[in-house]
Amino acid sequence: MTPASRGDLFRRSLAAGALGVGAVLSARALLRPHERPAEQRRLIDWEVVRQVALDRSGERVRDGLTAEQVQRRSAEYDAMAAELAPLLGEVCDQVPFGLPRFVALDRRGFIDANIGIVQRLLDPVEKLRASLGRRVLDRYVGELLGLMSRRVLGQYDPVLSLGPPEPGDVLPDATLYLVEPNVVALQREHKLNGDALRRWLILHELTHAWQFGQHPWLREHLTGIMRGLLVEGLSADGFTLLRSRELLQRLPGTVRTQLQAVSRVQAVMSVLEGYSNFVMHRVGRAHLKHASELEDALHRRRSQRSAFERLVMAVTGLELKMRQYEVGEKFCDAVVDRADLAMLNRVWESADAMPSMDELRHPERWLARVG
Repeated sequence: MTPASRGDLFRRSLAAGALGVGAVLSARALLRPHERPAEQRRLIDWEVVRQVALDRSGERVRDGLTAEQVQRRSAEYDAMAAELAPLLGEVCDQVPFGLPRFVALDRRGFIDANIGIVQRLLDPVEKLRASLGRRVLDRYVGELLGLMSRRVLGQYDPVLSLGPPEPGDVLPDATLYLVEPNVVALQREHKLNGDALRRWLILHELTHAWQFGQHPWLREHLTGIMRGLLVEGLSADGFTLLRSRELLQRLPGTVRTQLQAVSRVQAVMSVLEGYSNFVMHRVGRAHLKHASELEDALHRRRSQRSAFERLVMAVTGLELKMRQYEVGEKFCDAVVDRADLAMLNRVWESADAMPSMDELRHPERWLARVG
């Protein structure tokens, strides 16, 4: 494997490690041999991660939302969501549907929420006692969460957990978020109508809630792929294998398995994000004022990244995630143009109906297979 291909695998593995805009970890990096096998320690020091993320977020304690502001804004989001949810029926099947609660977050709240998400995802890996240069990993995850806390506008947490539930475990309910300081910053920078902007973003996140809420197989399918990517390759036998003389003989098969899992995660995420954008644009243009202004502002925002942000996105694979929106939405547009909405909505029938990355780039191949 060439250095370039190894770097590509590393970036793609990073991009596939967690849902949506969640934090991302490299499964390949986790496979390094133990430095001190006898030492029992956690893979990540979450307090260090949190402090690094808070430092990177640029939000001081006094800048955050008060409890009263959180309650008021969250109630406003819930009311908007209740108004907008029926409009999804113009694109999505099986509407109305159960709405998760909407929560207003500041950047500190976003960091805490996503640390909880990543802790759930990595719990099975933590139990394997994988070893890594922890200080580097702590800072890496903290920097990533801090950067995301400044960029992410909205998020849906479908509550994925890769390990079997422990006795007495109670997972949180699925939750929708808007990161209010980032929404306000976008609103002010581009002089947007705040009500229209929030409704626009809520449409996107509501579509994620519909995707998972109405199609239980989707959570199981995504969890299964990610378990294969992050957990099953990190068994005790796997660690022994990687320390053995058979490493060079077995590595090509390991890489192929990793790449297949990464590709499958990328395909699912592209459908999730692209379809949500498709709904947001189609419904938003029909029912929301200032739709064209909002589209232009979000397009400009995506192109206005600092050199540091571009570097981080390239290294971590977040750049790949940004392309998921484009690839997935183009697929949706192409299927509707060549067939109709009913045909597009067949992607939600089962895991078998999900397009592969090749079919996303060549919708006619998916139409031939499914139609």
